[in-house]
Amino acid sequence: MRAVDKGDSPYENINRYQDAIPFQRERIGLYCSYCEMSIKHVPEVEHKVSKGLGGELTEWENLLLSCKYCNTRKKDKVAPQDKKWYLWPDEDNTAIAYTYKNGYPMVNETELKDLDPTGTIYQRAVNTYEAVGLGNKPARENGEKDRRFLNRNASYHRALQSLTHWQHIKDAPDLFKEDMKKQILMTAAEDGFVSVWMTAFSEEPEILKALIDYFPGTRKECYDYDESGKTKKIILPSPRG
Repeated sequence: MRAVDKGDSPYENINRYQDAIPFQRERIGLYCSYCEMSIKHVPEVEHKVSKGLGGELTEWENLLLSCKYCNTRKKDKVAPQDKKWYLWPDEDNTAIAYTYKNGYPMVNETELKDLDPTGTIYQRAVNTYEAVGLGNKPARENGEKDRRFLNRNASYHRALQSLTHWQHIKDAPDLFKEDMKKQILMTAAEDGFVSVWMTAFSEEPEILKALIDYFPGTRKECYDYDESGKTKKIILPSPRG
């Protein structure tokens, strides 16, 4: 789950929470803040503290972007007093909280329990995972329309194909290598699921750092941007400077 930096509120007041979407698009791109899927149709404003349970309707700090599937599943699950029991991609380093082996998201239990032996951070990660149904595998026989699993799986296989192409050309002259890099970034941006792409390219620091730069609002403090490009083993990123 990509860690993002939304920045400070770009507005003093808005009349409707939907009016925040242009600012969200500019700051973090049209990607679901939870499953990372590229939002092709109408993006949904997601309230971290549910609006039906007293969450602030238009306050910037309470708003994320979401696909319909994550937003529908989470809906009225988080009351004000419960917010601390979840991980949030604009507050925590959610990039370390989940793994994407073979393109499937799982809670990173081993790493989280190493970072916090009390298990509190792990449980918060589980709560977020379950709230949005991050690992849901749709039951076709029930007519379930959740496209996240299928789209993520397709993206993972495109990422693996792109990795093969990159490994064939990365030692070629810069002109050819840069063209391949641009194609990888364009494909990843169209798909979304940046954590899946970063998993596929986990041993290619040049591509990892390029992905961090290409996806707007990716919080660099959560990644070893100067060296490997991999996720830092921390939960709380440093405050924005």
